[in-house]
Amino acid sequence: MRHLYWILGLLVALAVAPAANAAASGDSGAKPAQSATADITPAASGPIAAMCDFLKAQKKFSFTADIVSELVYPNGQTLQISRKATVAIERPNKAYSHVVGDDCDREYFYDGKTVTLVDRDRGVYAVTEAPATIDATTDMLTEKYGLSAPLSDFVAAAPCVAFLHNVRTGDFVGRHMAADKVCDHLAFTQKSADWQVWIEQGKMPLPRKFVLNDKDVPGWPQYAATFSDWNLHPKLPSGLFTFTPVKDMRRIDFLPLATKGQGKPE
Repeated sequence: MRHLYWILGLLVALAVAPAANAAASGDSGAKPAQSATADITPAASGPIAAMCDFLKAQKKFSFTADIVSELVYPNGQTLQISRKATVAIERPNKAYSHVVGDDCDREYFYDGKTVTLVDRDRGVYAVTEAPATIDATTDMLTEKYGLSAPLSDFVAAAPCVAFLHNVRTGDFVGRHMAADKVCDHLAFTQKSADWQVWIEQGKMPLPRKFVLNDKDVPGWPQYAATFSDWNLHPKLPSGLFTFTPVKDMRRIDFLPLATKGQGKPE
């Protein structure tokens, strides 16, 4: 997993949310896809596979995520930022999110043909052509613009490919509460991150909480999302996935990642 930053100053959706290195592809099957050297205990492997297979089977769904993230400044000071994300998915080619919080009011629209990023605080938006699936669009945004769709690992076609590609170890911590649900609490390590996931027990193994510590940043800042309001049969508005600008909103250009020799975007 790694940090993928929104450019253009939009910082749309979950700007500091980590996303997996690997593109989600193929069938997750009954067993999680993972590194050949990963040491994942059976007690952890079972729940994460159940969650991945359950999420993969959902064609249309929505949820809310309460997000708390830490920002570490050059002087070592750590600040906490809170956000609430509303996410709606209609596979294979529609996605929407709206994030409101301490520092933002931003939206992400994908309608199978274009992606629109909206910063309502600044009254600006940007549009770019997109591939025909959510996964392909996620890859395009990452490779071309350095962006990532919000909580993309959870909505990928094969979630375990995204989650477990770079995992080194995985353990079962215990049966603990998250979002008022009894969950299997799992903990995983990678070279650059440690992360945890709480998966609801029973017939609907939904993710209820996710926590990641970024080991590439001094102080190991934490990102945490608590999931609620899961709806596996939502009645979504017909125009939800297509953005219509209001009066006085200004369109700006997407900027690709800096080419070699131009330096990195800040």
